[in-house]
Amino acid sequence: MYQQRLATPNDALLIAPLWHDFLEQRSQFDPSLNLKPQFDYEAYVRRQLQQPSTFGFLLEQIENQNIVGFLFVYVHDDIPTGDFGDSLAIPFVRRRVGGVIGLYVQEAHRQPEAIGLLVEAAIAKAEALMVSDIDLLISVEQTGIHRLLERFGFTKAAIQYTKHYEFAEKDLPPLKTTVSEGIAVKIPSPGLIPLRDPQTQQGVLNFKGEQVFLHPVRNEAGEALRSSDGLPIYPTPLRDPNTQDWVFDLLGELVVCPVLFDEQGTVVEEGGIPRFKMPLYEQVEGKLRLRQDEEGDYLFDES
Repeated sequence: MYQQRLATPNDALLIAPLWHDFLEQRSQFDPSLNLKPQFDYEAYVRRQLQQPSTFGFLLEQIENQNIVGFLFVYVHDDIPTGDFGDSLAIPFVRRRVGGVIGLYVQEAHRQPEAIGLLVEAAIAKAEALMVSDIDLLISVEQTGIHRLLERFGFTKAAIQYTKHYEFAEKDLPPLKTTVSEGIAVKIPSPGLIPLRDPQTQQGVLNFKGEQVFLHPVRNEAGEALRSSDGLPIYPTPLRDPNTQDWVFDLLGELVVCPVLFDEQGTVVEEGGIPRFKMPLYEQVEGKLRLRQDEEGDYLFDES
């Protein structure tokens, strides 16, 4: 009766109502989750599916190909419990982790065999990407999912306790006591420039919680390149054309525009300013998005 397939950004319009129902159901069980009114779920789903490290698996009825459920997962490399200060002092080795963003199947179709199709597809993708650990956070009321995961060999690793407090937003005190405390960034080595939010001037963190820095451009010999004025050359970070967020790759590294060289291998300048290769874009349902190859690498204009 059912089949599963991998979702594409073109499916966003049909998946969006399911995501709304999923989050609305979650908010009923978890008082800490309050949904935004008039939220654009279609744009949210499309953005998720455009991430190279996110995969959406859809459950369809074979007879009419209606989408009746989804399983969205993500993969990233991290260091477990990375809250020990200097990354060199962390005693754990890096691992590749798979997690679940959301799992939802319409009530009339919540059969173990149907949900199993989604879980099996996600596990197969994790194995293909050589994921070492799959970490899942399942609500206590989802007893059926607990049994299903145990059937697939998952074991209970921890118990999470929560307590919700109600505060009006106007009552929230600032997390930083002074502006200088908020923008202070420790530079790990000379020559690095901390990336900051242009509005708040706060240091930008990647999804591993690490401060992001701009590194001077270097040649193949590891020597820092300099402009005709003798100044070090720093790359231009890539931004998402819709959200203007900084773009990070699967490993959490900042994606930057490569420097432009001429045929003699010299950095091309315009008015004394080094030039960089521009990102390539494509139109998807009337919106611009960054182009990527089959491996998920971002593409730039080579001319």
